[in-house]
Amino acid sequence: MTLEPIRALFSIQLAETRRDFGAVFLSLIFPLFFVLLLSGSVLLSPDFTVEFGVVNGDTNAESRAFADALASQNVALRTLGADEAAAGLDSGELSAVVTFPEGWRPGGAEPLRLDSGETFSGFAQTAVDAARARVGLADDGSIDARVVTQARNAEFNFIYPGMLALALVQLGLFMTATPILKARDRGTLRYLLLTPLTKTEMVFSQIAFRLAVAIVQIGILLGVGSFIVDLTLLQWVQTAGLALMGVVMLIAVGYALSGLASSTESGMALIMIANFTLMFGGNIFWDPEGSTVLMAIAHVLPVSYLADAFRQVITHTDGLWPLWVDLVAIVGWTAAILMLATRTFSFDMRSGDTAQRA
Repeated sequence: MTLEPIRALFSIQLAETRRDFGAVFLSLIFPLFFVLLLSGSVLLSPDFTVEFGVVNGDTNAESRAFADALASQNVALRTLGADEAAAGLDSGELSAVVTFPEGWRPGGAEPLRLDSGETFSGFAQTAVDAARARVGLADDGSIDARVVTQARNAEFNFIYPGMLALALVQLGLFMTATPILKARDRGTLRYLLLTPLTKTEMVFSQIAFRLAVAIVQIGILLGVGSFIVDLTLLQWVQTAGLALMGVVMLIAVGYALSGLASSTESGMALIMIANFTLMFGGNIFWDPEGSTVLMAIAHVLPVSYLADAFRQVITHTDGLWPLWVDLVAIVGWTAAILMLATRTFSFDMRSGDTAQRA
């Protein structure tokens, strides 16, 4: 295997990709547009919803009166347990959490605790001070106020890593399976085999080209998302490693789908079905934890594990599965799909062609 033929094929694929606007749009422009739109909505449209969590708010008459006074300050209140309130504050769902100690009394030994996010810390303190004045609680330092670091936007933190996985899905389907189907239909792959090129050089050049596209994809999407999510150098490296694992898996999906198709028309139908299934059932746009059906579907789709791994690495939140399970699943799915691809792939659409199986 020599580099010169690989470079030539790389250039040919680049030229073909430029002419295929559909593949470029679905693989590059669509994910980038979605992330830009999502980022812009976070940066330009502040969330004015103010909701406080209240822990032990019904301990006694005094705590209930204080909570009622707090609600009169145009604050939505939600009564929660301590763990649930802390999770809501960390994720950004709650602006602040007011915790009443057991048996709390105004002026008692145990102070009222106020935990708030950085954005709403000033407002939370003002609202609590107003409620304290309303119930006649003296300003004697009986409130323990703390500021915590919150996730900037909970929805963005969930969807953004999923968009990285979706970009690789589109690469595997529309920039791998679709061009292969068209090349087989035209007989291009068969003609290439008549040249001095080896099968190894041809396959290696195709994989290298798509790896290069994936690096560009992930680099651009991470650069845009870094305006919302603070990413360390280690997170960039970890995400790049996951992307390489994911792109190999999804390129294998593209080869397997193109090999299963007996015609270009049936192949395109398979691609659209796979795209719809992976996009909406693969843990990308919706958290499947709240649905037994979605959770069952997520377990059997390879992209679910990739999106879950991206989410854990980028946002440092717990995923559907431990990270090591995601990695093992990605490797296992890749091996299984590669085995299927090597058994089904052929270089043209002739149904009887088994001699040229890859």
